Amino acid sequence: MRKNTSSSIAVHAILLALLGATGLTHAQAAGSATPMIYPAKGQSAKQQDKDKYACYGWARDQTGFDPAQVQQAAAPGAGMPPGGLARGAAGGAAMAAITDHDPARGAAAGMVGVAVRERVKAAQAAQQQQAARAQQKAGYDRAFKACMEGRGYVLR
Repeated sequence: MRKNTSSSIAVHAILLALLGATGLTHAQAAGSATPMIYPAKGQSAKQQDKDKYACYGWARDQTGFDPAQVQQAAAPGAGMPPGGLARGAAGGAAMAAITDHDPARGAAAGMVGVAVRERVKAAQAAQQQQAARAQQKAGYDRAFKACMEGRGYVLR
C-alpha cells in the first residue's frame, strides 16, 4: 500500500480555494452607502420625509425592487442530491481499489470531492444572486434619485 500525499495536498488546496470563494461573497455583500439628500428649494424636514417616502414607493413600483426586503441566500449544501456523498464514497473507493490504493482513503476523498463541488456550486449561486440584487438595487437607486431630483433635492 502506497501513501499518496499529493492527493491530500490537492484536497487541502481545493478546500482553501473554496473558503476563498465563499469569503468573496461576504465581501461583495457590503453594498453601497445611502446618498445624502439636500433640499435645494428650502423644503422642511417634514416635507423631505414625505418626499422620501413617496419616492421610495415610486422607485419600488417602477423597478420591482424593494431595498427594505432582506434576501436570504440558500444554505450551502442545501442543493446536494440525495445519496451524493454515498456515490462519491463508492466512486472514490472503487477508483482507489483499481489503482491499488487504500479504498477507505479513496472513499473519504470521494466524499470530500462531492462536498466540495456542491459547496462551490452553492457559492457560485450566491455570487450570481448577489450580482443580480446589486443590479436591481442600482436601478432602484437611479429611480429614487430621479424622483427626488424632480421634487427639488440634490443627492450626493
